[in-house]
Amino acid sequence: MPFKSIKQRHIPNHDQTKMMEIFRHMVNHCIRIGLENNCSTFKKLSMLSYRQLRHYDILSYYKVNAISQATGRLAQMKKDIKNGKKAKSPFIRKPFLVSCYGFKINGCLLSFSVKKREFANILLTDHTVSELSKNGVKTRSFTLTPTALSISMQKEIDEIKPQNAIGIDINLRNVTIATPEQTIMYRTEKVLSIKRNSQYARSAFYRDDRRIKDRFFSQKRGRQTRRVNQYLHKISKDVVKRAMESKSMIIFENLKGIRKLYKRGNGQGSKYRQKLNSWSFYELQRQVEYKAAWEGIPVKFVDPKCTSKRNVVSDEYLKPLILRVNGSKLVV
Repeated sequence: MPFKSIKQRHIPNHDQTKMMEIFRHMVNHCIRIGLENNCSTFKKLSMLSYRQLRHYDILSYYKVNAISQATGRLAQMKKDIKNGKKAKSPFIRKPFLVSCYGFKINGCLLSFSVKKREFANILLTDHTVSELSKNGVKTRSFTLTPTALSISMQKEIDEIKPQNAIGIDINLRNVTIATPEQTIMYRTEKVLSIKRNSQYARSAFYRDDRRIKDRFFSQKRGRQTRRVNQYLHKISKDVVKRAMESKSMIIFENLKGIRKLYKRGNGQGSKYRQKLNSWSFYELQRQVEYKAAWEGIPVKFVDPKCTSKRNVVSDEYLKPLILRVNGSKLVV
């Protein structure tokens, strides 16, 4: 069953902020225990850390969620080390609260336990209420941060049997989708200009103060990410809408590992490598995947080799379908 989250702005009160800080300390406590015992599984970490969390003044199921959060961070660090990547510190700096127990939606309010028989309420926006009240939608968990509230949703849905297919060709300056009837190109030069302008703004910063510099850089990175993601959301929303209307499956090229082509030492210029390594192909793919899964639209990947000439999929109902991508034919 597909998952999706809905987010709204929220400024927590004093009691909620205190709970978030306690939760952060519990997660970091569990991470330290996991590192000391070389443990990254939920069962083992629970046995080692649950009793040590008894001095935290918070309900028990928040302790279980803290152990789960620590397990995920330790497992990710272990996976990065195994794959030869530079692992990030698993410890958490900002307060937050995650729970999949002890909460419920009461109309336009989110109610969750603070202490035994004591509840806190958060007013939900009209958009959040409308999304949660749709047929078949179930709430699974919520996440509270110093600036926002996110609610995870789940929906049971039957995958459609596609009658057509939409091929997506993701390039640096455009995204082209091909249907049996037409070829549509979304121009993405604006994404490049957003990244280029952010880079110029960062390079023009000359204050020799590390704290101010880090704050300025984080603001610029956050603004760039929000603007780029908003632009890509418009494209992915339109792609999924067209797939729903035509009952089509969505086909991507499998671009996994493409970053290796633009590593230092490949004989390419630094500006060229920087431009290609900032290419947001995976973010668009991620957005299309979760939006398509939410609507029951299948998504498949094909080997990018020779896709501009010919690529055959074994599904019987897709063999005769011919898609046009950038003027060339792709037989799927």
